[in-house]
Amino acid sequence: MRALGVLGVFLGVLHSFLVSFTNKQVPEPYMDEIFHIDQVRRFCSLDFRYVTWNEKITTPPALYILSLFGLCGHERYTNSLLIPFFYVGAIRFRKQFLIEKRLYSTALIVLLFPVLFHSSLLYYTDLLSVTVLLWGFSCSSPGWASIFFLFAVLTRQTNIIWAGLYGGVNLIHIIDPNNFFQSFIHGLMRLRALILLALGFVVFFILNNFRIVLGDHHAHEPKLHIMQLCYFFSFTCILAAPYFFFTGHLKKALREFFVHPLRSLCFCAVMACCAYFFTIEHPYLLADNRHFTFYIWRKWFRRHWICRYVVAPFYLYCFYLIRCSVKHIASHITLLSLLAIAAVLVPLPLFETRYFIVPFVLWRLCLTDNTKVSLVVELLYAVGINLIVLYLFFLKPFVWKHEPGALQRFMW
Repeated sequence: MRALGVLGVFLGVLHSFLVSFTNKQVPEPYMDEIFHIDQVRRFCSLDFRYVTWNEKITTPPALYILSLFGLCGHERYTNSLLIPFFYVGAIRFRKQFLIEKRLYSTALIVLLFPVLFHSSLLYYTDLLSVTVLLWGFSCSSPGWASIFFLFAVLTRQTNIIWAGLYGGVNLIHIIDPNNFFQSFIHGLMRLRALILLALGFVVFFILNNFRIVLGDHHAHEPKLHIMQLCYFFSFTCILAAPYFFFTGHLKKALREFFVHPLRSLCFCAVMACCAYFFTIEHPYLLADNRHFTFYIWRKWFRRHWICRYVVAPFYLYCFYLIRCSVKHIASHITLLSLLAIAAVLVPLPLFETRYFIVPFVLWRLCLTDNTKVSLVVELLYAVGINLIVLYLFFLKPFVWKHEPGALQRFMW
């Protein structure tokens, strides 16, 4: 455990050097940092009588509270301090469910997950959110887990759903079919801290005028955006392509696709119908050409009306791939996890890859059929993507005509 802690600290130090480089290349708050850093510096004044809330901020202030401990004015380094905790938390999570040798390398792969790694160089909530969730999931005691899940909810409101997943899985394990009522009551008593957390969230929801987000309400109104699941499956398979290639799942999924052609055709038709009825083009998506999703949408989905439908077989194939990868997991856990992912993603109107971080990390840490070759290639693949993205971010800035002199940068 001491060696693990030392390795985590080493990774945190390396990360701090990258943050230092980021500070030199991007000295001013960038994109969402404009709101976050403005807000945390209001907190840093410690005169809360005059602290007002920036209406553009949608999430609670856990990250700002954490930065009060010596990081005012150096906010980006907050994530460097979190890196060791993320790394250890990832290994703790994996150890609890899977006893195997390749713990450290898998944890490193999820740390280098391109969307998470890039956002960790800026003052964003993503790393804190997934870190406390990993620690919550890796706790065998629901009482301790509820503390981490409370902090997770204070980082991002939708984390209450992941707390619910933890509670649901534990409750199913506690219930005895031969003594259902008594074991059910026992389970509720054991999970009472999580139940209190859920009740507290309901109170917050009511006091917040039946809204989840704190600010920018109009742009974050819940919608029925079923296509988010298709985007997530596709994104996951593309970012984890080496894993699927070296584990034989490509052939298994292809076989499943063609062995039952009528079923596959029906599923493709359902996905095409979802694309027709439940595709949402959020105003932010095409209003900001700094995000890669802008170019995906403009270059593909807006190229021709048929483009959103011809990818239905690819969506289904990606679903089969992910299904093949989790067949070792109990069916009730798989089902509850899918429901949790849907509950998190489907109400979100904006196609945004950062929303996929938590489900991707949890999914990747649960996989068992890793080989040494697949891990090495997957690691190199993640490093390669990160190098390309950071090259574009740092060295290929551009300028908007209506904001001359202000450098804009490509990012996830």
